[in-house]
Amino acid sequence: MTDKLVHRYRQAVEPLLAVGERMLDVATVYPVAGAEGLGDGLGAKLGNKLSRIGAVSGETGSLAQSFPTGEGAAMHKLLLVTDRRVAFVSTSDIRKAGEVHWHVPRHFVTRVERRPRLQAMARFRLHFADGSAVSALTLRRRTIEALADQLGR
Repeated sequence: MTDKLVHRYRQAVEPLLAVGERMLDVATVYPVAGAEGLGDGLGAKLGNKLSRIGAVSGETGSLAQSFPTGEGAAMHKLLLVTDRRVAFVSTSDIRKAGEVHWHVPRHFVTRVERRPRLQAMARFRLHFADGSAVSALTLRRRTIEALADQLGR
C-alpha cells in the first residue's frame, strides 16, 4: 500500500473500520462483471461481452456470486484489506465516508492471481475458500502485487 493511496482514501475508509481494526491496503478496482468499455456499436457490445467471460466462477450462493458488480453512480470503487476482513467499498466523494457493499473475513480470500492483460487495465482474480473466484480490473500491476502480498499468491 502506498502512502499516497492511504492519504487519498483515508476519509472515505476510516469511518468504516471497527474499533481496533487496521487498514492494510486499499486499491481502486473495477469488478469485471460490471465493467463496460466505451462506445455503443456492435464492436463495443461484443468486446464487453467477451471481457466478462470468467468474471465470476462459483455456484449460486458462493462468495464470488455475492461480490458486487460495481455498477452504480459511485465514482470510486475500492477493495479494502484490513487485518480482519476484505471489503468492497464505494463512494462518490472521497472526502466522505464510503459505503460497504460486501465484506468477508480476511481468511476467506485465499489468494490473488494476476491474469493476462488483454486491455489497458490490469486484471486479477480473487480466489475464495469455497473454491469460487471473481475477476477485477485495476489501473496498475503493482496494485495487484500489493494485494497479493497482503492476501497470498
